[in-house]
Amino acid sequence: MKFGRDPRIAQIIILSIFSWIGLNYLEFRVTTIQIIAAILTSVVLEILFTYAKTKKIVAPYSAIITGLSTGLLLRADSIVPFVLTIFVAITSKHFLKYKGSHIFNPSNIGIVVISFAFPITVATAPLQWGFFWALLFIIATAGTYMVYKVKRFSTIVSFLGMFFLAGIVRMIIWDKTFTSIFNEFMWGGLLIFTFFMITDPKTSPKSVKGQMLFGVLIAILGQAMIQMQIHGALFVSLFIICLARILFKIWQERIKVKTREHLAT
Repeated sequence: MKFGRDPRIAQIIILSIFSWIGLNYLEFRVTTIQIIAAILTSVVLEILFTYAKTKKIVAPYSAIITGLSTGLLLRADSIVPFVLTIFVAITSKHFLKYKGSHIFNPSNIGIVVISFAFPITVATAPLQWGFFWALLFIIATAGTYMVYKVKRFSTIVSFLGMFFLAGIVRMIIWDKTFTSIFNEFMWGGLLIFTFFMITDPKTSPKSVKGQMLFGVLIAILGQAMIQMQIHGALFVSLFIICLARILFKIWQERIKVKTREHLAT
């Protein structure tokens, strides 16, 4: 893929800008060293695993994205959780595969595993983005461009639409205030999750119907888990839906095989 046409280049630039803004203006509870450690660990592991399999050294664009995403979405007091998250992320990418493609978004599975392993010391980006409308607009605009590049509009529209509707249902049934539901949309991390994580071409459906179902299920399960106060609810939701998607594919294939065998007898 040519440099200028590779959407990962634009994604790296966008995530780097967000990281710079967060560190210098929004006072993110993450350090430059933690972000650098995440990126370097990701790049080194990606190069090592890729070389071990192909004997080639390729540009680690995806690894840089994984490192930047982790820096934006994970919070911890030391470097160790970031390194461990990246280790889980890159290892899963290379070893948890189905028909040549990784099953889970690398950053997402890394965050889920480490958040559950260290629930007291690790958090998933608290509300540090605030009500910076200009920044949220920039994230949404940049995210829309990325979605255009990877052709996943149906995913974000279905996800955000259902996430809003499910939030209204929570407001009605559990007597939540509109402000509390509205605040969930003001979390910059939600936009990063929406535009840069659930739209991963390798781990999301290609068809429009598949994308819509994918987005709807993540939103419903995510809101249910938020209501249950599950740690890292949206990340867990994406993890579960990605796993369910692959299990469903395996089940479908087994049904097809059994059908063919039955017809052949």
